[in-house]
Amino acid sequence: MRLFRIVPERDSPSFGEAFRSHYELGRPPRGPENRAAAIHMALSMFDERSVAAQLAARVPKLGGHIAEMALKPDLGICVARTGGPAHWSVWGRPPQLIQCVADLEVVIP
Repeated sequence: MRLFRIVPERDSPSFGEAFRSHYELGRPPRGPENRAAAIHMALSMFDERSVAAQLAARVPKLGGHIAEMALKPDLGICVARTGGPAHWSVWGRPPQLIQCVADLEVVIP
């Protein structure tokens, strides 16, 4: 399965944090995360690069890069459609998620 995640550049100290949920980072729940603890423990990804790119351009603090994720079987990664169109929630351990980064590109606003 291929999904897209907004992240900072690979050399950024916060690159690894981009693969940790708000829950894991100790951040309070927001939006849909208030309705379900499982969503608070997930990462948001998108099945369309253009949707991720539009969001990244609107909210530069998210990182300004799009990671193309080639999610691999047998890494303990779970996915579910939980949000609006093109949105997926993804659960997994950061080292395994980082292994799935197939490509990284800069978003040009």
